[in-house]
Amino acid sequence: MGNTRARVSVFAALAAAATAASILAIPSTANADPTPQSPKYATVSHPNTLTPAAKKLMKGTGVAAEANAVADYWTPARMKAAKSLDNAAKLPGAAPKQQSATVKQAQGPAVKIAPGKAAAAPRAVRSPSTIAPQYWYPNLPYYYPAARTNGKVFFTRGGLNYVCSGSIVNSEGKSLVWTAGHCVADGQVWDSNFAFVPSYSNGSRPYGTWYARQLTTTSAWFYNRDFTQDVGAATMNRNFGYRIADYLGAQGLMWNQSANYYACAFGYPQAAPFTGAYLVEACGNTGNPGNGTIYMYSGLTGGSSGGPWFRNFDGNWGYVNGHNDFIYTNSPAYMYSPYYGNQVASLYNAVRYQTS
Repeated sequence: MGNTRARVSVFAALAAAATAASILAIPSTANADPTPQSPKYATVSHPNTLTPAAKKLMKGTGVAAEANAVADYWTPARMKAAKSLDNAAKLPGAAPKQQSATVKQAQGPAVKIAPGKAAAAPRAVRSPSTIAPQYWYPNLPYYYPAARTNGKVFFTRGGLNYVCSGSIVNSEGKSLVWTAGHCVADGQVWDSNFAFVPSYSNGSRPYGTWYARQLTTTSAWFYNRDFTQDVGAATMNRNFGYRIADYLGAQGLMWNQSANYYACAFGYPQAAPFTGAYLVEACGNTGNPGNGTIYMYSGLTGGSSGGPWFRNFDGNWGYVNGHNDFIYTNSPAYMYSPYYGNQVASLYNAVRYQTS
């Protein structure tokens, strides 16, 4: 997708620059798969694992014990201290110019996966936070579909704790959380302790902490850091005896649509001027630079990575047709997403039947 040196992603470590650089540069020999001889839109998967610190919290064995350990690991203090994946090497670069609306980016038939709407709002685990968010936040009640299908992602990589954003998407397996590829793996290093907290609000977890069983991204992202294929998915274990989409509902998904549309982006930006405490919304028209990406005026920052761009959004339900992914250094108010084409079809088809 063009010159990746001209970009800065919203996901480099907020830890000290030297430490972050070394983490991103050293592949994980334990987790990395062998270099594949694979087609352009292949995918790679890895089971979600626990770090030694999380394993120490296990009481018993099995998935339920692992899920409880992950929920215990992500204490309010750890959640608050987790860093957004931003401020990697901020290399100078110019954003590509908007292309003519006649530029065709569709790579095949246009596809729409309809939302999966839960019949009624599920019961909250505990009372939501009563602290009012700042004025640029949508301040949605925790039980609204747009709140409970969005959430904050927490994970451990290279011994450090990080955050991203994600959303529940509909599938036959009713177990998928959609996010950015760099929120499940980067530098051929997979996440551990991956958890999704729907309707997260300033430490409140009204629907509990959901533990991933499997992480998947595109081969082109995992091995080549191709930003046009920086897409990821997490297959979640059951919680309270339910699959996540059955319990909370799920948004739709689209690919091979027109590159220009009106988008509403959501996420939990944590880098200044935000704090990562609340869900933030930004809506606007997308632009088409014609290089396998799309962009929109947003102003969201690190921590919002993986948060969905909804198309045909009615205030409750819509279709994920992009996500917060990276920015250019000379225009940080503009957020970029991979154009959702055949790489999304490949990823979705690889995980759509996965369940728990």
